[in-house]
Amino acid sequence: MVGKELVLQRNGHVDVREIAAKATLREVRQNGHTYVELRRVGKRVIFFCTICLTECFSDNVLFDHLKGNLHSRRYAEAKVTLFGPMPWPFNDGVLFFNNSRENSPLLLDSSSHNTRELALVSHSEFARNDTEVTSRLRDGSSSHNGAEGTLVCANQHANGRTAAVSEYLALSNHNGVDRPLVIPGVLIKDAVLNLPVHFLGYGNIAYRISEATESCKKVSKMWCAWVGQEASHDSEGCNIYEQSGFAIVNFSYAYELGRKWPSDAQDLPISAGSFFVIDDAGHRGKRRKKSFSDQEASSEESNGQTEGISQAIVTGSPTGTSRNLQGRSLSSKSMRRELRKQKRLAAEKVCDICGRSMLPGKDVATLLNCSTGNLACSSRNLSGAFHLFHTSCLLHWTILCQYEVLADQILKKGKSKRGRKAKTAPKSRITSIFCPECQGTGIHVKGDELEKPTISLSEMFRYKLKAIEAHKAWMKSPEVLENCSTGLHFPSEHLENSEEQVMPLKSLPFYAAEG
Repeated sequence: MVGKELVLQRNGHVDVREIAAKATLREVRQNGHTYVELRRVGKRVIFFCTICLTECFSDNVLFDHLKGNLHSRRYAEAKVTLFGPMPWPFNDGVLFFNNSRENSPLLLDSSSHNTRELALVSHSEFARNDTEVTSRLRDGSSSHNGAEGTLVCANQHANGRTAAVSEYLALSNHNGVDRPLVIPGVLIKDAVLNLPVHFLGYGNIAYRISEATESCKKVSKMWCAWVGQEASHDSEGCNIYEQSGFAIVNFSYAYELGRKWPSDAQDLPISAGSFFVIDDAGHRGKRRKKSFSDQEASSEESNGQTEGISQAIVTGSPTGTSRNLQGRSLSSKSMRRELRKQKRLAAEKVCDICGRSMLPGKDVATLLNCSTGNLACSSRNLSGAFHLFHTSCLLHWTILCQYEVLADQILKKGKSKRGRKAKTAPKSRITSIFCPECQGTGIHVKGDELEKPTISLSEMFRYKLKAIEAHKAWMKSPEVLENCSTGLHFPSEHLENSEEQVMPLKSLPFYAAEG
C-alpha cells in the first residue's frame, strides 16, 4: 500500500549465522567429513574437526583446513583405524566421532546442560523417600528385571558397604546380552542408587611381540579392536581371548554426574566487578573490550552484563522507593544467573588423562570391576562417587595397564633364564587395571576401610604421559586390522632382526548407562 512502510515482524531471536553453520555442516558431512561438528564458544558457533582437534571459526577456515596438509595427514592415519564397516559406537569429542545418536548438530547449546535422564533402580538402603525412580531400559526390557536385581543387591550389604554380588548380577560370566546388569551403590544426582546398564559389545585386545632370542622379547604394539555384539563368547573367534577382569561403562556427560553438588546456600557470592567472565559453556576467561565486529553478535550479552553489574550495587531500605525495589529485583535475578554460571564453572570437569574438557552430551566412561560388580572408584570412597574420563582416553589407559602387566610377566620369564646376576629393566608398578585418578580397583572393602593407592602422583603423571605419547605413535604407525581399532605403539621396544607375531590377550566388554 502507498504510504505504508514494510515492517518485518520478528518472532524471537534468530541467529542467522547459526542457521548458515548448520547448513554448511550438513553439506560437509554429506561429502564424507562425518567427524566435523558444531560447538559453541560463548555466543559464537564454530566448526570443530575431531580428527585434528582443530577449531575453525568460519566456513572458509573450515574448507581451508580440510584441504590442508595437517588434515590430510591426520585423515590418512585415522582412516586405517577409525573408518570401517563396524565403527566405534562412541562420540567423545577427542577421538571417536560417531554421530548416529546426535539429536541436534549443535551439541553444546546453552540449553543442553540437562542431558537424557538415566534409567535408575531405587537403592533400598540409600534412596531418599521423596525420590521416585524407574528401571526402564533402552533395550526395552521390563522393570521386573531391574526390581529383581535391586532386591538381590539390597540383601547383600555388610557393614554399610556392598558385599559380594550374586551370580545373577556378577560380571565374570559376561551375560550382559541376555539380561540387564545392575551396578549397586552409584551416586546419581545426590542419591546413591542402583544403576542398570545395557551391553554394547566387546573390544578384543591383542598385541604384537618382537622376539630376537628366547630370552629377549618386547611388546611393540597393543590395541583394542571393536567387534560389537556379534562376537559373542560362544563363537569360535572369541574363545582365543581371555575374559577381562574389568569393563568400561559409558555415560552421556552431564555436570552433576558422578559427584555430589552443594546446595545454593553454599555457593559463594560473585563480585559485581569480577575480573573474570563466564560464558554459556562454563568456560572462564578475562574480560576484554568488544570489537566493533563483535557488537552485533554479543549486544544482548553485553547489555545483560552491564545491567547486572549496575543493579548489583543497588541497595535500599525496607521503606525505599519503587525504583530501589525494582533495582533489588533485577539485582537478585542477575545474581541468580551469575550463580548458575558459577555452578557450571565449578562443576566443569576435565579428563584427568588428557587434560581436555569433558563436554555435555559427549561420551565419557568409568571402570567397572567384573569380579565384584562394583565401579572401580567404589573402593576409594563411601559416597558412591566415581571418576569419569573420555571414553577413548580410558580405553588407552586400560590398554596401557594391560601392557605394563604383560611386560612384567615377560620380564620375569626372561630374568629366570638369564640368571641371578643379569641386568633387567625396572619393574612396573602397575599390576592391575585401576582408575587413573583415585587408583581404585573396585574390590570389596570391610567397614569404613578404603583401598590404599600404591603409586605416587609423579609416577602416575609419567604413566599418563606414556599413554598419550604411545597413542600419538600409534596414529603414525597403526596396526592394519579388519575392524576399527585404537591402540598404543612403543617404538623403543622394537627389536632389530627379530621375529614378530600377533597374540590375542583380553576381551573387554563395554556397557552403556543411558536412559
